Amino acid sequence: MRIIKNIQNFLMDQDYYIDIFNNCLHVYYYEELITLKDNLIELKLKEFKLVIEGINLLVSAMDNHEILIKGTINSLRFDR
Repeated sequence: MRIIKNIQNFLMDQDYYIDIFNNCLHVYYYEELITLKDNLIELKLKEFKLVIEGINLLVSAMDNHEILIKGTINSLRFDR
């Protein structure tokens, strides 16, 4: 199912894509990693900042504009 969403996202040329599954947060098309702590990760996207708060957060995989975050996610917030 996730593969289908990824293909749709690529074909639709969206500005960003966020997928949550199995205590993981997968973000496509982020611009910058602003903050990286075990309880706070902040990502800059095109028009807002994504703030992830939780416990034992870690970056499991990372590419130029794609990131996989694992841990216990307590909250997600979109800041302008």
